[in-house]
Amino acid sequence: MREMRALAKSDVQALEFVALCAALGAASTGGRLSSTESSLLQGAQLTAFDPIEVREQILAGRDPLGERIIAMRSSVERRSIGQVFTPPLLVNEMVGWVTRQTPSRVVDCGCGTGRFAIAAAKAMPDTPVLAVDMDPIASLACRANASVLGLTTIAVHNDDFILMSLDSEAGRTSFIGNPPYVRHHQIPAALKQWAREKAHELGWARWSGLAGLHALFFMAVVSKSSPGDTGCLLTSSEWLDVNYGRAMRDALLNGAGGRSVHILRPQERAFEEAMVTASILCFERGLNAKGIRIQVAGQPRELKNLDKRGRLVSRAKLESATSWSQLLAPKKSVPKGLVPLGSYVRVSRGAVTGANEFFLLTRDKARELGLTIHCTPAITRAREVLSAHGRLDPANSERCLLVANPTVAASDKNLRSYLAGMGAISTRAGGVCQSRRDWYSVPLKRPPIVATYMGRGLPAFALNPDRMPTVNVVHGLYPKVALDDDQLHGLVNFLSTGDQHGSSGRTYQGGLRKYEPSEMEQLLVPPPDQLRGWANRES
Repeated sequence: MREMRALAKSDVQALEFVALCAALGAASTGGRLSSTESSLLQGAQLTAFDPIEVREQILAGRDPLGERIIAMRSSVERRSIGQVFTPPLLVNEMVGWVTRQTPSRVVDCGCGTGRFAIAAAKAMPDTPVLAVDMDPIASLACRANASVLGLTTIAVHNDDFILMSLDSEAGRTSFIGNPPYVRHHQIPAALKQWAREKAHELGWARWSGLAGLHALFFMAVVSKSSPGDTGCLLTSSEWLDVNYGRAMRDALLNGAGGRSVHILRPQERAFEEAMVTASILCFERGLNAKGIRIQVAGQPRELKNLDKRGRLVSRAKLESATSWSQLLAPKKSVPKGLVPLGSYVRVSRGAVTGANEFFLLTRDKARELGLTIHCTPAITRAREVLSAHGRLDPANSERCLLVANPTVAASDKNLRSYLAGMGAISTRAGGVCQSRRDWYSVPLKRPPIVATYMGRGLPAFALNPDRMPTVNVVHGLYPKVALDDDQLHGLVNFLSTGDQHGSSGRTYQGGLRKYEPSEMEQLLVPPPDQLRGWANRES
């Protein structure tokens, strides 16, 4: 259902890599090869790598094949399939937890080059390990690593873990792995439909189409497990707080058997290229969870003894909380008299053009194309808000937004020519443009206040007195009650004080903080009748 490109950006490099795996014994280790693996092995020739040197590195505990995949594939290619290799420290601690569960079988779901599978096979030499990955390059590397290390208990399947069938096991199965982190935009509609149907089958809360691939892997693990089976997964911690994670949170309290969650402090980078906050999730299928241990670790080395670390949070608190990670956050003293921003202001994302390279033009480009009359200054970069000092000026707008309608498009030669030359953009941009009656007519959003929503600090707010339209790099604040200029000014001043309460957004790995519209609406602010008192204060 999901396509997997077998070769990397350079087919020559990929075939040389496959040949190296063959020279290391990939073809004769890990069980039956997939048809894709067989095809790759047949076309490979060893021309660049020295198997002896690589073999010595593997025996010394390194992962030279994983290092070569990172060098061979661009970060963009690896991100598109969620391919991120797990640091040894986290691998060892997670395998240690699984080992203490005394499983009869270990399943590494999304094995990559086999870091979890190999560590598990070494720790439990008599326990069969099944390593699964839909990337044939990675699965061949896993086979090669197992061959060099003489690990005959590892069986490798080049398959889609989510959709594959898994044979039943008499004893306990322990699932382990670092599921691919792929955002929902890149997940095929058919797979999202599978997830909705599977959630209904499992009796979970309604499944959201905004869930990332790591959440679908969790669902797949639960659906393939039996009572008593355990899981230890390294995922993005988004599911702890966002709306799409509600089904996961409910499942952990009702059947999936949550035991502990270990969150790595956002400022710590567990992965060099994935800007997500890492968390380790431990669960036991069928366990009646009266509470779940939650730990916030300052450094990766604090993620030890996963079955004992963290504070036990009661089931009642978990059920009532909309954000699990905030359960352990220190409580701030909230000034009296404040109300949620959302009680009188709606927060909404800016417009999605579907093709910024077409709709956003510099003034010089618009003048060159004879389109100046059809372009309006717009807020198209977050830095414009950051540098506005609380008040946006159209003169400082870096780009303009093309504003076209069918009547004008039919009569203006320059606009008609531009639209004709870029007509293919409506197809290339996908559903966003195609969903509009006139694909080139972007809805104009003109909020009186704008805000940044992603950064390493708090959001920045600015008045937008000229009502410049916004695109989705910023949020717009739209009062639901009448607010005069002084009240709008006072609201911006208050929000810019840096003393914000009621919401802290969600923090991604590396310290990036993001506020969804609903999270920004939770910020606590003075009621409308007190805003004028803030109009003349320094922010």
